[in-house]
Amino acid sequence: MSGRELRLVQEYFLVACSLQDIVRRYRINHQDFDQFPSKVAVQMNDTHPSLAVPELMRILVDEYGVEWKKAWDITRQTFGYTNHTLFAEALEKWPVGLVEHVLPRHMQIINRINFEFLRLLSHDYVANEDQIRRMSVIEEGYEKQVRMAQLAIIGSHAVNGVSQLHTELLKEHAGSGFCQLWPERFSNKTNGVAPRRWLLKANPTLSGLLTRTLAMAGS
Repeated sequence: MSGRELRLVQEYFLVACSLQDIVRRYRINHQDFDQFPSKVAVQMNDTHPSLAVPELMRILVDEYGVEWKKAWDITRQTFGYTNHTLFAEALEKWPVGLVEHVLPRHMQIINRINFEFLRLLSHDYVANEDQIRRMSVIEEGYEKQVRMAQLAIIGSHAVNGVSQLHTELLKEHAGSGFCQLWPERFSNKTNGVAPRRWLLKANPTLSGLLTRTLAMAGS
């Protein structure tokens, strides 16, 4: 197995195990998946877990016989996507041939997701050819690529950057076109907080105790 195959298998293994456990726990108290999005929230941290989108579709459609449209509604309402950077490492791509070899069923699902999305663009959104080319999950070229960022955006009900500036850049670049199609999906969630500032605001009494203790220790 090549290094790229191994990495793809690793990414799939992690999302598959996570989703199987989530579904197992949900099924303890539920006979169907009608309440799944209201009971489960899955946040994709950058594009590396984007295979979770076709994996949840596979579980719903293949293992539980959920009709495609309903499964897609459940999937989209379940997932959120956080983009941390616009550098290439966060906008992951996989050769179509590699995905077909390692995960053939998932490639079929990705192709159908993309087909229906492109039909939406052509019929409802009236996108031009350049927009369709940029927004497609499949990047055309000498070696076709699966764009995991596009898959994550299409498969999520909410998309965010990690600062206001970053979110605006996301809308202009990787999310260009998607933001025009689904403006309500995009928002900013500032990433992280300094532990000392968090403690000062969250628990002033404890913060004061620590400050006095450290001052005494340093004197």
